[in-house]
Amino acid sequence: MAGALKNAELFEVVHENSVRDALTGCFNRQHALDVIDSELRRARRSQLPLALIMFDLDHFKEVNDRYGHLCGDAVLSAIGQRMKAVLRGSDLKCRWGGEEFLVLLPDTTPTGAQRVADVLRKDIEDHAVRWSVADIDAGEIRTTASFGLATIAPGELDPTAIIARADAALYRAKEAGRNRVCLAGPSLVASR
Repeated sequence: MAGALKNAELFEVVHENSVRDALTGCFNRQHALDVIDSELRRARRSQLPLALIMFDLDHFKEVNDRYGHLCGDAVLSAIGQRMKAVLRGSDLKCRWGGEEFLVLLPDTTPTGAQRVADVLRKDIEDHAVRWSVADIDAGEIRTTASFGLATIAPGELDPTAIIARADAALYRAKEAGRNRVCLAGPSLVASR
C-alpha cells in the first residue's frame, strides 16, 4: 500500500513538473493551449465571458545585457510571484515564452479584464526586484510591462485567434510607448 501511495505521489510530481515552468511557477505554453481550448468550449456552452491578456516585459534584453541572465531569471521569477499575488486562483497564469506571459480570465467581462490588466501592470511597475551578486547588494531592478487584451466573440472556438488578437494589441501597446494596456479589436467570428 505504501508503495502505491508513493508511486501516486511521484506521478503527481512528474505531472506537475511537466505542465509548469520551473522558473516562474506559471503553467507552460502547451498546457495553456489545452486549457484555453477547454475554456472556450465552456464559455460557448455557458454563454459566459472570457478574456485573455498577453504581456511582455519592457526592455528585458537590457536587464540581461547589463546585469546578466541570473538577474533576468530573478526578474522573471518575481513576475511569476506578482501574478500569483494579484490574480485569482481560477485565472490561468502562463509563461508563453521568454519574457512573454499569458493570462486567461474565465467569467470576466472586457471592463473587468481591462481593470485586471491595469492592476497587474501597475503592480509590476511598483515592485522592484532586489538583486545581489555574490552577497553584494546590486540594488533594485525596476521593470514595466506592456499588455494586450482580447475577449472572445460569441461562438469563438479557435485558441489561436484570440491569442493573435491579444498579441496584436500587445504590439500596439509597445508601439504606443510601452507600460500600458491596449485592447484588441473585435473578432469577426459569427455565432453558431
